[in-house]
Amino acid sequence: MKKFLLTCAAVLLPLAFLLAPTNAQAPHKSDAPIDTRNIQQELVRTETGFFEAWKTNDQAYFREHMPENGIFWGENGTLSRDQQLGEQQTSAKTCAVEGYGLSDFGALPLVTGAYLLTYKAEQYATCNGEKMPVHINGSSIYIFKTGRWQAIYRAQVPLKNQGSLPTSN
Repeated sequence: MKKFLLTCAAVLLPLAFLLAPTNAQAPHKSDAPIDTRNIQQELVRTETGFFEAWKTNDQAYFREHMPENGIFWGENGTLSRDQQLGEQQTSAKTCAVEGYGLSDFGALPLVTGAYLLTYKAEQYATCNGEKMPVHINGSSIYIFKTGRWQAIYRAQVPLKNQGSLPTSN
């Protein structure tokens, strides 16, 4: 898992440099101390909002928190923002989300105004009569744009072999 996240970060870091706001747009002045705990709480709140929006069929949340050039990556490939919004419309008709839980958050600053957020999720949902994988790993690259954190990149990968995951010391 660590190898996967490091590979994603290495591939996406140049994207973050290109898309990160300038210091004038950043949520904190460069000469002021940055409270990363508060930023992580904001990112966690925003990421949790995506799950809540999925559960309540709130497409507006996805539009507001994914920039136009945002992408989503999952086990079925890569989706643009517009494709993701289309998936949300379909999901609203075919999925029943009973609940979800997010845990084990980590936030890594990439550049001023850009962070990588990682987490584990449990989701209890049925789509088209099939149960969705319960356990997933997620990661998002957030940029501070137009006064709020937006997920320029989101990824969710189901855990297939939950019982055989390596443990860290």
